[in-house]
Amino acid sequence: MLAMLLAVQKMARAAESSSFVAYTDNQMASLELPANVTSDTFSRPQVDIGFLAIVILLGVFIGGIIVFTTRLRKLNQRLNELLKENYEVGKILVRRDMELTGANARLMTLDQSKSEFVSIAAHQLRTPLTGIRWTFSALLDRELGDLTIEQQKVVEDGLKSSIRMIYLINDLLNVARIEEGRFGLVLKRQSLAQLIDRVASGIKLIADEKGISLLLDISSHLPLIKIDADKIEIGFENVLNNAIKYTPPGGKITVNASPIQGGIKIVVTDTGIGVPKNQMQFMFSKFFRADNAMRFQTSGSGLGLYVVKNVIESHGGAISISSVEGQGTTVTMTLPVREQK
Repeated sequence: MLAMLLAVQKMARAAESSSFVAYTDNQMASLELPANVTSDTFSRPQVDIGFLAIVILLGVFIGGIIVFTTRLRKLNQRLNELLKENYEVGKILVRRDMELTGANARLMTLDQSKSEFVSIAAHQLRTPLTGIRWTFSALLDRELGDLTIEQQKVVEDGLKSSIRMIYLINDLLNVARIEEGRFGLVLKRQSLAQLIDRVASGIKLIADEKGISLLLDISSHLPLIKIDADKIEIGFENVLNNAIKYTPPGGKITVNASPIQGGIKIVVTDTGIGVPKNQMQFMFSKFFRADNAMRFQTSGSGLGLYVVKNVIESHGGAISISSVEGQGTTVTMTLPVREQK
């Protein structure tokens, strides 16, 4: 369209610049012209070409408006179609959102019911299991008379099974408390060194039975720390139990505790079976057990490290694991030392 306008403009300018000679009537009379040519022929070209240019310009302009209007109408029609499609998609998304919200609410209700069931069942099971454990212990202590070798072996196996079940029940209860937000802390300033020594003394009996060396390297300069002793004991017991469970006889477990800037670092290292590299990311997940762990030790809940992580982090600390399959595992925990208020 622009090219046509420029062409017409050029024609008009050419017409204006054309040289026409004006003759008087006497001069025209003296000229010999063809019969079909008169003096009017030389006086009208400028007016006819200018008019023609204006008509062409108007035609081009009107044609451009028609084309533009047509395209605008098509674009407007397409826009309306897109708006209708978006409206339909919006209605679908709203329905899906409502369905997902309802499904999520139902899942939350089911999850709460599951936690309540686990908590009630665990409480109901722990009491009789504790009684069974003490009965086996009394039998082994010869409080009810001597045992034959075969009877002693049966009682020892029963005692170990009852202890494993009690550990499992305790883990389930702790997980239920964590998920329900009832894993509260009762903080008290105390010696972490004494707590570690107390936990290690109870675990050492199991390590000795398995022929595993348990070594403590606790700094004498550990400051007093504000912690919930019961919760920290649960965490340490889980870490040490894992180390003993997955370390073959003749292995070694080392517990190191030392002061660091603003806190205390506890490192538990074992010479056990380690963890496959591609499964390290799942170590703190609920119910997770590495493939080699299930082959090495069939019993286990996969809840221990999940509980430990929550215990340490609830105290404002951090926990990490490094491991090489076939060589051993190192668990590093840090706890902050809060200022005395």
